[in-house]
Amino acid sequence: MLCDICQEREATIHTTHIVDDVLRHGNLCDKCFEASKPAEANDLTTALQAGCRYCGGEPYGGGDDPIARLSGVRKVSFMCKPCGEEYYRFLSQKWPGLGETTITTEQIAKIRTSDMSSILIEAEDHMKKWVAEKK
Repeated sequence: MLCDICQEREATIHTTHIVDDVLRHGNLCDKCFEASKPAEANDLTTALQAGCRYCGGEPYGGGDDPIARLSGVRKVSFMCKPCGEEYYRFLSQKWPGLGETTITTEQIAKIRTSDMSSILIEAEDHMKKWVAEKK
């Protein structure tokens, strides 16, 4: 898949955002990502080096750390594949439809009207216990 901006290099940074109740995907190469958001690119490198935010394993997917975001801090973090799968499995129990390729307006409304902070904190606690049990 080519970068959305330059249309020349392979996209290596993949993002998903909800903007005005519309699910939007972005795909950027490293160079265009660094040029468009230099501070985020530095955070990205640091987060990649740190590994999975739960077990320290090889980073597989990531983005804004939702727990840091609750306190108003923007922090990039990653999860390994097993932790990511378990995290989104847990969240999809709370928010049916989350993680699907298409999400309905009703599903977005349900997520927005739920107690997002409590669910994210519950997911964080679940992940810490899950990782401890795996070891």
